[in-house]
Amino acid sequence: MVPAGKTLAETVDQAIQGGVTIVQLREKYADTGDFIATARTVQNITRKANVPLLINDRIDVALAIDADGVHIGQDDMPLSEARQLLGPHKIIGVSVQTCEEAEIAVRGGADYLGIGTCYSTNTKAVKVGPQGPAGIRAVWEHALKVSEPPCKVRAVTIGGVNQYNVAHVLNYACAVNGTCLDGVAIVSAIMAAPDPRLAAQGLQQQISTARQTSGLRPKYDIDHVSQRVAAVFAQSKTGSITPLVQHITNSVVINDCANACLALGGSPIMAADVEEQADLAQVVNALVINIGTLATEQVAGMREAMRHANLHQTPIILDPVAVGATTHRMQVIDEMIRDFGICVIKGNAGEIAALAGSAEMKMRGVDAVGTGFADPVAVVKQVALCHRCVVVMTGVVDYVSDGTNTFAVRNGHKLQSVITGSGCMVGTALGTFIHSVAKEAPVIGALTGILAINIAAEIAANRSDVRGPGTFRAAFIDSMHNLTTEQFNAHTNFSIL
Repeated sequence: MVPAGKTLAETVDQAIQGGVTIVQLREKYADTGDFIATARTVQNITRKANVPLLINDRIDVALAIDADGVHIGQDDMPLSEARQLLGPHKIIGVSVQTCEEAEIAVRGGADYLGIGTCYSTNTKAVKVGPQGPAGIRAVWEHALKVSEPPCKVRAVTIGGVNQYNVAHVLNYACAVNGTCLDGVAIVSAIMAAPDPRLAAQGLQQQISTARQTSGLRPKYDIDHVSQRVAAVFAQSKTGSITPLVQHITNSVVINDCANACLALGGSPIMAADVEEQADLAQVVNALVINIGTLATEQVAGMREAMRHANLHQTPIILDPVAVGATTHRMQVIDEMIRDFGICVIKGNAGEIAALAGSAEMKMRGVDAVGTGFADPVAVVKQVALCHRCVVVMTGVVDYVSDGTNTFAVRNGHKLQSVITGSGCMVGTALGTFIHSVAKEAPVIGALTGILAINIAAEIAANRSDVRGPGTFRAAFIDSMHNLTTEQFNAHTNFSIL
């Protein structure tokens, strides 16, 4: 795995220089003598850097070199026997894939768990397929439940984690109480990199960002929210910030969304080709993904754009149009949510019901059908907490939630429901206003966006020259463009629930 022209020792040394905090040495097929010699070479490097060295599987090798500890799998020496041989002060980690395995390891005194695999990997044979961040979270939450303070168990995840997805994995795998994994175990993304130091540095930067944004969001009061929303709106409408908002959206609404973005103070770019996503991601401020006219080639562009957006910590707004209408759409969205960090999910009641696994609402094409949710607030909070993002559910009353703060928005007009693409334009509004607060308060950006477009709809609908859907469409764009800070502040109608 080490690139040609590099030695294992050089690679480990450079990785530590880049920020690696613990090294695990794994040699599945080496003879014992060769393994011990390699371990001593690596140990000379780790000890100089005061970085612990763990030996994978081989208790005898760990004892021979007095390593800092071992990592054992389910088919290796039992934890109790490893502890007896190594003593109470050595680190012992245990690979686990299920809640049952995690509980046994925790109760047996493991110092940390290696939970996984998260994604598919060629570096380790596993009995259970990739679990995804949601599966990792389930095992982690169970481990926390059976772990008794003050000796709380620690945990990392392993399997297919790299610089493109590490922040997403750490955020999504956080327990519902806000307790996050202690780290990640990386193999190929560092060991096979041309420059292990730069690779480790890049991963450390992504991990640092995840540490700042993961976990439970703070609770806001109405005065704070009102002030923040007004400030975010003013920034965009006064031109002090002009976000570049990339859309990969459905072909029906490309023109409408581009015009809405311009009218609200943004700069749109409609770019879906796989080959240009790496370059665009370096300058884009928000990415809007809309699966309305779903096509295989378009999905490839979406996934590449989302991958690079995660690398650059660019907020992604996901509009899962008609997600409950077909099995294919459900699969596409499930895979996107599994693989990429989403900042905002925006959908109507039927689409949000599909993501929540609720039968209260259904999709008929792109339309939501049903009598409504008995408790819409609980639904949006549930989906927000499940997917670690902001959820915007549109309807007669719009709901916005980050799992901690939930808002009801009562602005808007019934004419929005009789023109094609009004919901898609909401996604555009979210992308236009969210970028400046995406890291610390994405729910504020989302709330600002839906307020702005709904207030513009109210003003447009009340114009004397608006006589129906056709005249409303043009007036709607005009109202977005002409919406002033004074009008916005005077018309906002939302409450904290």
